[in-house]
Amino acid sequence: WYTKKRTWIYTYTMNNINDIQRYNNLVMEIMCEPEFKPGGFVYKHLEENKSDPLVSIKSAVDRMSELYDLERNDIGIVSELILEKFKNK
Repeated sequence: WYTKKRTWIYTYTMNNINDIQRYNNLVMEIMCEPEFKPGGFVYKHLEENKSDPLVSIKSAVDRMSELYDLERNDIGIVSELILEKFKNK
C-alpha cells in the first residue's frame, strides 16, 4: 500500500512539473507574438490601463488557441502566467 501511494504521489508530482514546464514554454512562445510586443493589442491595453488586463490577455490567448493547440482550461492558466510575466517586467 505504501509503495503504491508513494509511486502515485511521485507520478502526480512529475506530471505537475511537466505541466508547469509546458505552460512556461507556451507563455514564452506566446509572448513573442505581435499582440504582446510594444505597440500590440495587449501591450497597449496594459500600458494605458484601459480595462482589466486579464480580459485582454485572455482574448488574445483565446484567438491563438488553435495555433498553440490549447484546450479551454489551458487558456486561463496561460493568461494568468502571462499577466504575471508582465507584472514582473
